Amino acid sequence: MTGPNAELLATVRAMIERAGVDTTTPAAGMDSAVWSVLADAGFTGIGIPEDRGGSGGTLAEALTVVSAAVTGGALTMLIEHTVLAGWLAARCDISLGAHTATIAHARPGTAVREAGAGGPVLDGSVRAVVHGADADRLVILLDPVVADRGPAVAFLSATGSGVTATPGTDLIGAAVTDYDFDAVAVESYAESPVGEPELTERGALAYAVALAAAARAVCDRTVEYAGQRTQFGRPLSKFQAVQQRLAGMAALTTLMETAIEAAVAEDAGSDPNRARTAIAAAKVVTSSSAREIAAAGHQLHGAIGFTAEYPLGRSTTALLAWRERYGSERYWAGILADRILEGGADVWDLVTGSGDVGTRAATEGNNR
Repeated sequence: MTGPNAELLATVRAMIERAGVDTTTPAAGMDSAVWSVLADAGFTGIGIPEDRGGSGGTLAEALTVVSAAVTGGALTMLIEHTVLAGWLAARCDISLGAHTATIAHARPGTAVREAGAGGPVLDGSVRAVVHGADADRLVILLDPVVADRGPAVAFLSATGSGVTATPGTDLIGAAVTDYDFDAVAVESYAESPVGEPELTERGALAYAVALAAAARAVCDRTVEYAGQRTQFGRPLSKFQAVQQRLAGMAALTTLMETAIEAAVAEDAGSDPNRARTAIAAAKVVTSSSAREIAAAGHQLHGAIGFTAEYPLGRSTTALLAWRERYGSERYWAGILADRILEGGADVWDLVTGSGDVGTRAATEGNNR
């Protein structure tokens, strides 16, 4: 990501470089040194209101920090803590304080109940909680059926009495934990103005940005390697077949960056329908391009690209691990198709952004 936040991007990249990143993949967990540096500077609280324990700022600024971390090869929980959990808690007037939290989605049957003088408790479970082992608090979104009145959020300790954690990891080495709850004390419980669709869209936008950043890291590293590695007396980048492969990778990376920049801009605008369409398009583009960029990076690097210590693997594994997080390209392509077919939107307007697709679709749908 560039544009108005270029200075922020450069600052965060420099901080991460000074902190040092071990890019061995799979990782042994989150990069705690990088996280500490970012937290001390207030960057882990960007996008969260100051009166809710954050640093203030916008989602675009928070995503700039995410992009810088991913491009630098750092494995952090900026998306889970900053972009999702902290934001959702703040929307429910819950402050994270000095805690590190991650986001969780309640499974059917998970519910909060009153337990007398001890206050509310939670029974049920959540699955595949990303960076669960790195957090000391969980922000759990309960769906409307479970919460009775509408969406609700429970804020509780990830290690308290009654919590059973089953650890695991994803491809890149991030902690992914299953939790079961038996009368676990709830520290805060509130109705939520945000439901599952809105949270999913925000998560999709964040991971689209992360995928584009990982693609940029792969592209830049591969271009550099192809210019340095010699074969038959000349650099790899002088061979036409290699040039074509590099050009294809660069084109896809630029396409990803263009899509996420458009989505971030629309999300900051005043039309939620246009924002939803742009986010769906960005996730389709980034998820569908991820595998090709990873494959091209490894093909052009050869054997060295597959060694655990070489930095390429951190970025290519991120592309594969994140491409289906908060919805695959197939899921989001279906969302786009539904908006066209159900609303009667003009496909040309959707592709070029020349018309108010979301608003017109909604209007035509209401007039039927």
